[in-house]
Amino acid sequence: MSVLRPPPGLGDKEWMMDLIDVLDTANNVVGSVPREEIYGRKLPHRIVHVMLEWEGKVFIQRRSQTVSFLPGFYCTSAGGHVQAGEPVEVAARRELKEELGLDVPVELVEEFDFESGGHRRRISLFRARTAQSVHFADGEVDGGMFCDRKELDALPRDKLHPQLVPCLERYLGQPSRSEG
Repeated sequence: MSVLRPPPGLGDKEWMMDLIDVLDTANNVVGSVPREEIYGRKLPHRIVHVMLEWEGKVFIQRRSQTVSFLPGFYCTSAGGHVQAGEPVEVAARRELKEELGLDVPVELVEEFDFESGGHRRRISLFRARTAQSVHFADGEVDGGMFCDRKELDALPRDKLHPQLVPCLERYLGQPSRSEG
């Protein structure tokens, strides 16, 4: 892949925010392309998800009705794309700040591949713990709730983000009733 340059009138920072690293089969970065190309060509890339804990429960967010992908679906506490050149821990902390208004440390739980529709993503799953209040600042989140295992199992299966179930299984250490 070739090195991309920002188009005229677009600064390096704004250009880099839209670039995502492409991975090879061994999860090495082999180039960077705009987000639209990642999905248009189904290129493998990195995603982060964060599970926020408080008093033995996990925060599950409900995506805004205004987002283009899976509006109103339940998802991990925070998550999103890793930007070109961005370390996964930095991306996890950025997503927590953008989506929940939290600036707290994160701890890597596990990394795994997720494939859907012939499109592979390398997911880095993180844990964060805090007693701070969440604030939905970026418009991507409508709300959410702290759930115990029984409440997680009771979430409507037809409203679960496809990446939520494998993240919960790895996070909780055992399969959830919500899959299948």
